[in-house]
Amino acid sequence: MGAENEGNMVVAALGDEWCVGGKEHRMTVLGDGRRVAVKPEYECADPRIARLLYDVRSPFLPRCLGLTSPERGDGVVWRGERNSIFSVQECLDTRFLEGREPLPFLECYPSPAVPSIVFEWVDGQTMRDIEKSALSSTRLEKWFDDILDGLAWLSRCAGNPIAHLDISPDNIVIAQSGDALLIDFSGARVLDGCARAPEASRIYKEGYAAPEIFLGDLLPESDLYALAKSILSVWCDESAKTLTHSSIRGALCKLDLPFSERLRCCLSDDPVVRRDALRDCSLKPVTEERQLQCIKCEPDQMPTRDDDPCPYSLATCPFLEVADIICGE
Repeated sequence: MGAENEGNMVVAALGDEWCVGGKEHRMTVLGDGRRVAVKPEYECADPRIARLLYDVRSPFLPRCLGLTSPERGDGVVWRGERNSIFSVQECLDTRFLEGREPLPFLECYPSPAVPSIVFEWVDGQTMRDIEKSALSSTRLEKWFDDILDGLAWLSRCAGNPIAHLDISPDNIVIAQSGDALLIDFSGARVLDGCARAPEASRIYKEGYAAPEIFLGDLLPESDLYALAKSILSVWCDESAKTLTHSSIRGALCKLDLPFSERLRCCLSDDPVVRRDALRDCSLKPVTEERQLQCIKCEPDQMPTRDDDPCPYSLATCPFLEVADIICGE
């Protein structure tokens, strides 16, 4: 058993059960033997995020597999406000998920105590657990861009900006492939004012939350601030809440200059300035044109594969290059 304090969070490992900030999470198994992670449904600020993570494929995002069965192990249907499963309206959001099939119900063994969302199990280490000797400016920048590309692609597919709002080293998993994945989307929401949780409701960790969070503003640029603080926290090997201006300056000086400048932008109190941290070749925030296209399209006019924006090009994606060779023959 181990425990670690991170800001106002307490993490305790208890075999296949673990608690973060008093919230219980579990690892369980599907009928085919696959390990999966489950998250209580009532903790999710915006159920549409689970729908998006079910539909979207990215090496930088966890995949939602479905929902636990609406019946308990004894065959009794769940009842009670905290134990309600997704409504049809939440599973089939009418703005950008119209015409999609409901999320499938999955049997897990053991079954979670409450209706839950089922996610793929990602083998790897949290960024917090990576040895300091294994860190470098190049590796940290790659993880930085992995997270940004995952969030940007999710926003592009949603047709509206998405904010995770709970980024920290403990919520970033470095997979065996070396890619960084952002996990725990319970506080995430599509920023269109239609999330289940009220705008005044938010999750944050001390030291990682952007200044505007405390003023009641939820912005996608808030994630840039939290991500920069997460990078500096592991680079300095200390909690973000104990980082000082002096220690941050010292840490930035030890990173490659282009990357350190991007992090400086992320730490700005002005959310607009933080956008300068995005690479020229990275996905940009969703455009108004794309947003209107996703909201207004009719069920029989859903975007086709040809209309679906791809964030990669032949010059940057080896898979596209192979596909081009095969299809061109």
